[in-house]
Order: sequence, then structure tokens, then C-alpha cells
Amino acid sequence: MKGWKMAENGSGEKNSFLSKILGIYVLLIGLGFPIVFRNRYFDMLSTKYFFYWICTLLLIVLSFAYFIFKGFSVKDIVKKMTVADYSILIFLLVAAISTFTSSYLYESFWGNEGRYTGLFLLSLYVLSYFLVSRFWIYRSFYIDGMLLVGMFVCLFGITDYFQMDIFRFRVDVVVEQKNIFTSTIGNINTYTAYVGMVMAMSSVLFSVSNGKKKFYYYFCMVISFFAIIMGVSDNAYISLAALFGFLPLYLFSNKNGIRRYLVVLATFLSVVKIISWINVYFKDIVLGIDSVFNIIADSGALLYLIVGLWGLAGLWYVLKHKSCLESETRECGKRFQYMWLILIALMVLLVIYVLYDCNVSGNIQRYGSLGNYLIFNDEWGTHRGYIWRNAMERFSEFSPWKKLVGYGPETFKMLLMHKTYNNPYNETFDAAHNEYLQFLLTTGIIGLVSYVTFLLSYIKRCFSCRNKNPYMIAMAFAVTCYSTQALVNLNVPTVTPFFWLLLGMSSALSMESVVN
Repeated sequence: MKGWKMAENGSGEKNSFLSKILGIYVLLIGLGFPIVFRNRYFDMLSTKYFFYWICTLLLIVLSFAYFIFKGFSVKDIVKKMTVADYSILIFLLVAAISTFTSSYLYESFWGNEGRYTGLFLLSLYVLSYFLVSRFWIYRSFYIDGMLLVGMFVCLFGITDYFQMDIFRFRVDVVVEQKNIFTSTIGNINTYTAYVGMVMAMSSVLFSVSNGKKKFYYYFCMVISFFAIIMGVSDNAYISLAALFGFLPLYLFSNKNGIRRYLVVLATFLSVVKIISWINVYFKDIVLGIDSVFNIIADSGALLYLIVGLWGLAGLWYVLKHKSCLESETRECGKRFQYMWLILIALMVLLVIYVLYDCNVSGNIQRYGSLGNYLIFNDEWGTHRGYIWRNAMERFSEFSPWKKLVGYGPETFKMLLMHKTYNNPYNETFDAAHNEYLQFLLTTGIIGLVSYVTFLLSYIKRCFSCRNKNPYMIAMAFAVTCYSTQALVNLNVPTVTPFFWLLLGMSSALSMESVVN
């Protein structure tokens, strides 16, 4: 992409003791956090939580000590504030208000009755975001190193799909729960959230890189495609939809981007077909997949589509090297991006119609096996329908004040405890399995709106300087995939700290791009 090379040493004002501390912190969270563990899956959540907050609290203490020693100007920080920055500060303020006005003050602060995402952890997320975005110095090896660690996590997860358990993580896990934990992340839903971010970064970087590095990114992309499907979580397909749905809006500005997208899509569909063959020929040793995957893999047109995509991409490549085509990097304007936007809009309208047809008109039989995913009832999404219905009914009972600021972070369990007591599934619901619905109940309308505004403003800012640095866009896509999958997933410290690190790193690059 035009202008994608950027100075590796950052600005002179950042070249200080603090920037070195930030560099160590990025290595600890970006490379160390995904693979840290103690007692396998039995304390994975608490181990990663303690690792993160200790590293981050140490960073904050050292940073403030540095500010006191060197002097600190609030005015300089305010000058660089963006809409995203103001939004996340409002979110944190609302989280603090909801905590200190909560009937569950202790639980809201520490998050000990849920997944530890109380005010304490949220404060660490926001403070680390500001420190990284202001004082971290960009080096491409940080992101390349994250992908390398991601490959270890992915390959470990792939071996779990073959039930090899090479590191003996599943020993002593009860039989009923063995298949819902994988790799060094833990639960398959959070695992696919992490892999989705790795997949997004590697896919974007392959799509825009040249030279030998593109082979490294292609390898990472292929492995992450295998890993996210073999994670056996339907949540993965939301990340995949976000990646393939939004990637053309970035790539379709020139012919090379279009050709690379064809290669990415052909590669993914090839991986789907290979996994379907694996499931047939190695059915006795693999976990198998009973999900959306089968709808794609069993399609009679899949093989023809794969051959067609590879054929088209190959022909394009041959013609390019015979100089039969114009320069591949010549800008095409925005016409292809606008055409893709129209296609997305039509797809959204189609989905709305199909959902209406199934849930209101009752024509579920028209859609065959896909119908199970289109009917929204209590059973939908492994009982997510039940959780969401009860959560919204509980929210409707809130006072006007509580609707604005919520009952305090990570109080979902207490709010739903009595309402879902003796539920037909014999389960305890301590999370909404929808990050945005969880924030609605726990930080209220103001908290949810400010958090969503933060994400949208951040993404808009990154894409406004999209030609400056592809690593920034790669991380922005990773954030987008995580945020999309968050519609059906949890905010937990086994993977969310990595998400916040990417937010800070890519924000640092967006600010650097604006300055340059």
C-alpha cells in the first residue's frame, strides 16, 4: 500500500526511559500473556488475571514515578485527546459511579463474583491504553513476535483437535468438560476470540506486504484459519464474517489488493475443504465439528468455487508478470469499495428478511439445517437466548438512575441470581455472553454508549490514516474481529488484555501517522 513504510525509531520525545519500560510491557503482555499458565486449566483465569494486573500495575507505578521525577504536563496530554479518548474516560467515570453507588460495592470493584472484570481491572485497561498509546515506540518486530507466539497457541489448539494433549493440559479434567478447553487460553470461545485477532492481523499483513515477509504472514494466516475452525466454536464464524466482510473496504482501492483478497478467500475455503476431508478420514481421532462449518463444507459448489478462485488468482498473477496488465498498485479510486458497501447493505437486508421470515412468519422449514441458527428462542446459542431475554427483563425493572449508570461492573450474577434460580438448564449465569448487554446492565446506557463510541471512533481514526502503516490497520482489524465476536462472547482476562494492548498500540501508530 502507498506510503506503508514508517520510521521504526519513533519520535525523539518518546525515546526515553518510559518508552523502554513500555517496550518491555508490550513484550510481556503481547508475547508472554497468551502462553502464561500455572496449573493448566484449573486456574487459567486467575493466573492470567494476576499476571496481567501485576505487570500493568507495575507499569503504572513506574510511569507515575517517572512523571514525578521528570515533570508532567496535563496540557500536553489534553492536546492529543481524541473522541475515542474522551469516550473511554466517560466510560471509566460511569463505571466508577456505578461501583460506588452499587449495592455490591466490593464485588463491583474486584469482580470476584464474575470473571474479575470489576472497576479495578477496567481501570487498568484504560490507564494502560493511555500509556501505550502515548509513550510506546513502534517497532514491527513486536507485531511479528505476537504472531509467532500466536502460532504456538494455534498449533497447540490444532493438536487438541486431534486429541493429542501433548502438554497434558487435559489430564484430570472431567470427561464432560475436556472438549470445551483448548491450548493455553482455556475456554474454546475465548480461544477463538484470541485466534480471531491473530487471524485478522496475519491476513491483513499478508494482503499488503511484499518481499519475503509475505510468506511468513501467509503461513500465520493459514495456521490461524485451521486453528479458528478447529476451535469448534460457532463464535469463530462471526470473526470470519467480520474479516471477509470488511477487508475489501481496505483492499479494494487497487488491483493488487483485489487479487490478494481472492488469494485469502481461496486459502480459507481450501482450509475448510481440507478440514472436511480430515473429519472423514481421521474421524476416529479428531473431535469433529457439528456447527455452521458443516453447512459450508457440505456445499456441493465449494470445490468448484475453490478451483475457480485459485484459477482466477493464478491467471491474474501470470498476466501481471507478463506485463499484460496496468500497474497493480495503481489506485482504482473508491468505486469497488462503494460497490462492496452496496453488497454488504443488500446482505444485511437479506438477513433481516430471513430472520423475519423465520421468527415472525414461521417459515423455518425453507432454510433446512440453517434454520436452527435463525430462530431466536431460549435455546438459541447454547441458552444465550434465555440469558438475554432474562437480562433485558431485569433491565426493564431498573430505576431511571440505574438504567443510566447500571449496578456496577461484573454484578451480572447477582442481578440475575434470583430471576434465573431453578432454571430449566440447571446452570448459573454469571455473565451475559454478550459484552455489550453485560455493559448495559452493569454500567448502564451511558456506559454502553460511551464504550461503543470509543470503539467506533478508534476504528474511524485508524482508517482515516490507513495508507500510513499496515500494522496499524492489521491491529484495527483484530480489534474489529474481537468487538464483533463480543456480541456473543465474554469479556474475560484470559484474552481481553491482549485486545486492550492492541488498542493502545494501534492508537499510538495513528497518532504518529497524524504527526508525520
